[in-house]
Amino acid sequence: MNKILVVVSFVFVSFLSCTGLTDRQRLANQILSDTNLLKVDSMARATIRNGFNAGSGYSQIWARDMNTFIEIACEESDPHELREAILLFFALQQPNDEMIDGYVLKEDFTWYDDTPYYSNAAPKHVAFKNTVETDQESSLIQIAGKYIRKTGDREILNEKVAGKTVLERMNAMVDYLMRERYNEKYGLLYGAMTADWGDVQPNDDFGCDMNELSDPAIDVYDNAMFLIALDYLLEMAPDSPQAPRWRSLREGIAKNVRTHLWDEKRQKFIPHIYPEKSPIPEGFDELAIHYHGGTAIAIEAGLLS
Repeated sequence: MNKILVVVSFVFVSFLSCTGLTDRQRLANQILSDTNLLKVDSMARATIRNGFNAGSGYSQIWARDMNTFIEIACEESDPHELREAILLFFALQQPNDEMIDGYVLKEDFTWYDDTPYYSNAAPKHVAFKNTVETDQESSLIQIAGKYIRKTGDREILNEKVAGKTVLERMNAMVDYLMRERYNEKYGLLYGAMTADWGDVQPNDDFGCDMNELSDPAIDVYDNAMFLIALDYLLEMAPDSPQAPRWRSLREGIAKNVRTHLWDEKRQKFIPHIYPEKSPIPEGFDELAIHYHGGTAIAIEAGLLS
């Protein structure tokens, strides 16, 4: 737990480079002595011990969620159950190599969705995906990387799921993103226009599916998530024949983020680039918005000092 507090303290202190050393030390001490953080950590661990789903009345297991708690799950959960939960995501990978958002037992699939995802490799489950987002593949690769880092279980990379190894499936996810969600002009991934790291668009009532009403948009969140995923791939399989390609992709995406998404005047990231048309109404200055979610992930990806 001390390590967690030190990391939190470091992050806050890093944002305060413009203040005096005394102020930074005072804030660091305040964070380190805050017993609420211990309470939150204890509550989080108790929650994870009860399962990987999103809540007592919300039985889905999401890749985006698991990516945030996988390290704690490695410490608090049954190792076999956690491994199987991760492998189930790979079993539900689609024929075009895209990754789903999450999955649920078929009997618990009770909401309307006109595009559920199925797989013969996971006959008891149904999957779903909010296609406005472009972080599902990156989230699962990060899950695998964090899981291996915490457990040392490198054999999961060679585990065959429906005829392909986990590592092969992760590389295929990179192929999918570059084929289906890569904008050649900017050299960056795109999704639909949503708020910051969110997965709901304002264009229709459902809001979660990319469709003819969507506005394609490039943001820092999707691309920073992809950079982190590429870093984990290079860590997991540094000797892979694909490693030079991953490294080149990583360098190119990072360079293009700084070139196209960094607002030099405001010293922050541009909320969105719209390759087609902008949905922003006249008179509203979207450039004035600071997107803290994407910025936080950009820091994690090494795009900011």
